Amino acid sequence: MNDARYVEHLPIFLDVARLGSFSAAARRLGMVPSSLVRHIDALESALGAALFVRSTRGLLLTDAGELLLTRATALMTDITGLRAELSALNETPQGTLRISCLPTFGKTYVLPLLPTLAERYPQLSVDLDLTERQTDPTQERLDAAIRIGEQKDSALYASRIATQRWVMCASPAYVARYGLPADLEALPQHRLIARYHKQQPACWAQILDAALMSRCTMALRCDDFTAQRQAALLGLGIAFLPNWVVGPDVQHGQLVQMLEDPRHEQQGIYLLRPMAKVSARLAAFTALLQQTIGQPPSWG
Repeated sequence: MNDARYVEHLPIFLDVARLGSFSAAARRLGMVPSSLVRHIDALESALGAALFVRSTRGLLLTDAGELLLTRATALMTDITGLRAELSALNETPQGTLRISCLPTFGKTYVLPLLPTLAERYPQLSVDLDLTERQTDPTQERLDAAIRIGEQKDSALYASRIATQRWVMCASPAYVARYGLPADLEALPQHRLIARYHKQQPACWAQILDAALMSRCTMALRCDDFTAQRQAALLGLGIAFLPNWVVGPDVQHGQLVQMLEDPRHEQQGIYLLRPMAKVSARLAAFTALLQQTIGQPPSWG
């Protein structure tokens, strides 16, 4: 079998075999008879067997032709069914959606939308990897990964879904007791809530130099954004967290925004996928996530 593309000739073979002539099949297919003859010649060459006995009285199937007619009919039925199933995958969200993201982002913005996703698309299930590590959607067979910050991986396709800014805030009870810092130099007179990572309060280290940091009181170091937010709501100290973590609390008056981020930094929040074409299940998830976050984002 020297032509791996022989399958493309099978539909024409089936029409010729069923109608018993090249001219009748040509009329049905809107082709010229000579073109059909070339297809059958190529198929016979690829299979190494004669499929028809050709005579002036018409066409008769050989034993090989009879066998191929039976098998090819079943094969084309399977191919048609497979195409329909693949088309349905592209049109109807189903199967398993595999997503990875930061734990706090996933718990705050992804988990709440899953009941709606399940109600709308009952054939869709979700694998949610809540992790701090940078996952590889290609190697780990993920539909997408949600990442924050500028992305350098050119092998992935990125869609920006929101913008992250950093917010300095504390509870009204804390402000009533300790007041508002006038500037960064006033922070040593306050209590700070920091992220504990490699022995460094990483959140504050973005804007405070080592000398100023050494004079500050760290009321809590915790390697979890959700816990830092809760500590701020409880009045434990001043937190420096992303707007998607504390923005809704600031909007509702549960936290008071303080000094501006001196860097005025904005970081993109991206949905990264390994394939250019967006699957139906990822499209459904992305649309619902954008609706949940809002345009502009609900966190302000």
